[in-house]
Amino acid sequence: MTEVHPGAPSELRPSTRAAALLVPGLLALTVAVALVGILATGAASPNALVPASPLVTWGIPVVRALHHLGLLLAVGAGGVAVLLLPGPGRGRERDLSGTRRGAVRLAAAGAALWSLAALAQIPLGGLEATGATGGDLWGIALSGDLGRLQLAVAILAALSALIGALARSTTAACWALALAGVGVGALGLAGHAGASLDHTNAVNAMALHLVAVSVWAGGLLAIALLAPRLPRAQLTTVIRRFSPWALASVIALAASGVISAAIRLAGPADLLGTAYGRVVLIKGLALVALAVLGAAQRARLGDTVRFRHLALAEGLIMAGVIGASIALGRTAPPVPQEIPAVGDLTVLSLVGYLPPQQSLSPATLFTVVEPDWVALLLAAAMAAVYGVGVVRLRRRGDAWPWLRTVLWLLGCLAFAWVMSGGAAAWGRFRFDAHMVQHMAMMMIVPPLWVLGAPVTLLSRAVAPRSDGSRGVREWVLAALHSGYARVVSSPPLAGALFAGSLVIFYFTPLFELAMENHLGHVLMTVHFLATGYLFAWVLIGIDPATRPINPVLKLITLLVTLAFHAFFGVALVSASWLIAEDWYRELGMYGADQLLLIQQRGGSIMWAVSEIPTVLYAILMVVMWMRSEDRRARQYDRKADRDGDAELQAYNAYLAGLRPGAATSADAEPPSDAAPPHDAD
Repeated sequence: MTEVHPGAPSELRPSTRAAALLVPGLLALTVAVALVGILATGAASPNALVPASPLVTWGIPVVRALHHLGLLLAVGAGGVAVLLLPGPGRGRERDLSGTRRGAVRLAAAGAALWSLAALAQIPLGGLEATGATGGDLWGIALSGDLGRLQLAVAILAALSALIGALARSTTAACWALALAGVGVGALGLAGHAGASLDHTNAVNAMALHLVAVSVWAGGLLAIALLAPRLPRAQLTTVIRRFSPWALASVIALAASGVISAAIRLAGPADLLGTAYGRVVLIKGLALVALAVLGAAQRARLGDTVRFRHLALAEGLIMAGVIGASIALGRTAPPVPQEIPAVGDLTVLSLVGYLPPQQSLSPATLFTVVEPDWVALLLAAAMAAVYGVGVVRLRRRGDAWPWLRTVLWLLGCLAFAWVMSGGAAAWGRFRFDAHMVQHMAMMMIVPPLWVLGAPVTLLSRAVAPRSDGSRGVREWVLAALHSGYARVVSSPPLAGALFAGSLVIFYFTPLFELAMENHLGHVLMTVHFLATGYLFAWVLIGIDPATRPINPVLKLITLLVTLAFHAFFGVALVSASWLIAEDWYRELGMYGADQLLLIQQRGGSIMWAVSEIPTVLYAILMVVMWMRSEDRRARQYDRKADRDGDAELQAYNAYLAGLRPGAATSADAEPPSDAAPPHDAD
């Protein structure tokens, strides 16, 4: 569903009866397509080793259809309430009333359905593992990664439902939506993606695919259900705001679909030569049809009947796409995804890709590539969105420093290298390569992004809302001025998070978990980038801070933090034990002496590289301090020109009143600003 012109007639809103029939109709279509797909691919045939129970064969598609319906409602209705619906008026952004409250309650109901369906999949998974024999289904299912993942998703969905049901403000509704979003991302670990040949790209692509589907299809479904309760003007606003989200989802779906198909199909011939490939092809064509329908809606909005038909067709095709996805999840792809951890295949089964054949060196760090396609897509998207903001300012006649644009683009380029260059290619196999990646994530990428001033660009390039609702701009600024931001933006705390987390991460099992588990690796990446960005923003940030910070305190924090960082590197060099020893021994690539030498080299990298950012941070802080003082002086001079040096005269009068023999009176009281002006004697 896309943009509606303000002059669209009120008949554009569907009736309440049609909205009530929409959910069961789309659910039935989804289940039907899933079952047809399972039959067409042969996934319904009994397994010779472990014959599947009919409850598994025919029950799982129904449960997953309910699961996806709840997921779509949780994300779609939550997103409509938090980001799209007009608010109660300026100054009442936190209020949750009327249709927005109804949307949040709809999202809570969807999250509850999602949680129950996720729980129902756990014993079904145990039954699938044991065949028709039964047994301790819960225990069998929870002994595997998939069962534990489904339980975690069920808990996240239940928390989202609870918070949404109790929400009395948009902030609480936003937390409920955030929990639902985390649950959607975690689902990328399930199915074929969780045990894929190219594990990193398969999991990331699946997570991106699910997020895009939940935003697009969930938003479309939520708008259709809420439309009968919305006046024409509000419905127009909601659909207009939804359009860019739908466009971004189309791009994400196309990219993630291509990545997933490339991993699971041996070549283009498999699209027609295998049943799995034919379902993939049908799904791809359906997504193209959805994109065409979205474009057609923009041209047909004046025709109410055509608009309704296009919107209904879009919903029907989307239901078919989700059904096809369920069928693919139950079907073995042409390229086997599970690799036995035996012999020479051990490394491939543990990591998902083989180490480079070249030797690790400063040159090969920049010439070897192990592409993380989703990270590359994210880097390109960040650069593109920033560029759109700059172009919008330029067209409006506003200036934007070119240096900030260059620094932001360099940060995106550095992020792409960190995630897909030589450091990433060796990062899971060698501690020294991991340390190069670590240092880049914390000390190269974040400062470049911070100096690009993205929040300032966002606040200037995006028009503020005046109806009491919050878009991306308003939510970012609200987070920036929240109590949590005021706490973490304290220089000592930012420094403690930056340096103190190193001890917790490397001297506990967390590092080994990050190497073994993809989710742990993602969390590690997010943590390094986030703490590095926070540290850089507090010290050299251009974007507005929650409160003024004393430059001397900044300098002390910098010296103490990075000194600790260097000493931690010395501790790694001096260590006589191996960090994540079990992981590296399981890989079997190096002996104990080699592993210790590689670890010492990694500590040396941390020790040496931390010196360069220290100097650059210090130089930038001094330059910014001097510029700040110059601005204050110019501001004072302009104020003095306006009021005739009233502050200076008042201060001189105060000094004269302090001389011996001078009369004391109220006129001799010190001025409000106790500090003397710059040019006072």
